Amino acid sequence: MDTIRKITAYMLFPLSIVYTIVVMVRNKAFDRGVLCQRRHKTATIGVGNLSAGGTGKTPHIEYLTNMLCAIEGYKPAVLSRGYRRQTRGFVLATPSTAVEEIGDEPFQMYAKHPDVPVAVCEDRNFGMDMIANRCSSVNLVLLDDVYQHRYIRPDILVLLTDYAHPFYTDSVIPFGNLREPRSGYKRANIVVVTKCPTSLSAEEQSQIAARIKPTPDQKIFFSYMEYGIPTAMDGQSTASLDSITDVLLLTGIANPKPLVDKVAQTCRIHLCRFADHHNFSIADIELIAKRFHNIKAKRKIILTTEKDYVRLSSTKLRPALEGIPIYYIPIQIHFHKSVDTSFDNEILRLLAKQSL
Repeated sequence: MDTIRKITAYMLFPLSIVYTIVVMVRNKAFDRGVLCQRRHKTATIGVGNLSAGGTGKTPHIEYLTNMLCAIEGYKPAVLSRGYRRQTRGFVLATPSTAVEEIGDEPFQMYAKHPDVPVAVCEDRNFGMDMIANRCSSVNLVLLDDVYQHRYIRPDILVLLTDYAHPFYTDSVIPFGNLREPRSGYKRANIVVVTKCPTSLSAEEQSQIAARIKPTPDQKIFFSYMEYGIPTAMDGQSTASLDSITDVLLLTGIANPKPLVDKVAQTCRIHLCRFADHHNFSIADIELIAKRFHNIKAKRKIILTTEKDYVRLSSTKLRPALEGIPIYYIPIQIHFHKSVDTSFDNEILRLLAKQSL
């Protein structure tokens, strides 16, 4: 199988060259003002990546939301494209909004922060205008997955790259997994290496930073994920993985490996993997239930991610989920100590320069 993949990758290499040229021409057009970027009166922090997903954008947006909401004077909103939603145009989340209307990640953010405006729009500039018109108290907007959406120019740009698959070892799609050439990292104010081990020495941090080759003004930080206690979909009960022998691990995310590694420390895993942002159907639920019941163990559960939980909680699926013990595992982002400053302080320093 590996041989077939390698052959396929090399066959696609000419397409990567063509794609690279097109993207480089587009980026040069933005850099030289041929294609116009727009800045807004409301301060903006953009979060994105060079790769095609899997770097942890949503939990980092949540981290920034939590951080900024805790500081007096900041009134943030979140603006996303709303990937794979079933609507078009600008949609501002309300208590009656369904996951299908705004997409799983924005829905997850709004569920955790109902007091923070969460909106989706393909055109980020139009979305910013609508937030300014409808949310007068907002003085800062977090732009989710905006790195290649260059028609808007964030005041602060945060680039995420996966510790296990850093951008400097990757290539442009379809030969690799990058949306644009590696040199695109230079646009960022901050580079965050995500999904790091919980123990990461200063020496290894320095080695990774040396390979990134930051520009003089760039700061590099290293984050890791902390998994919480598995929680039932009704939110009323929890389960300790130490008391479970078998887990049907249900994932529809780009990179389930960190979760697989976590659960495998204590449980036997039966992996049930779907594509990233997969919209579950009744037939999927029936298949999942069948696979779960075929596991010959008494102490077993179905475990999924927060993002998958959001899509599974869709109204149309609830009847099919009755009696199936599905739990989701929450995650939190933490940062390793940095040599000169913290991630929070660097964000606040850069915001201060915007005279917010």
